Amino acid sequence: MTEEFKKPRSPQKSRRQPTAKEDAPTELLIFARNFKKARLEAGLSQRDIMRMTGISQNYISFLERSFYSPSLSYMALLARVVGKPLHELLEP
Repeated sequence: MTEEFKKPRSPQKSRRQPTAKEDAPTELLIFARNFKKARLEAGLSQRDIMRMTGISQNYISFLERSFYSPSLSYMALLARVVGKPLHELLEP
């Protein structure tokens, strides 16, 4: 009779995603925070933004966590969709 040996399990790594990219410029962190706040105040989900702009929900999620740096055109479009002037989304 042969014995079956189980491979030892390696310790599980945390799968928690960081909330913001640590080396992101301050302005990007400010835009991301203000955009998310404005989106929630407007009662819009990330999927709503996706449907209105054609920008993927995944991109919006990463943008809100400062992993992506949007172009000026995207920032202006996103500001319009949430009903805010772009300069307000860039104010600390």
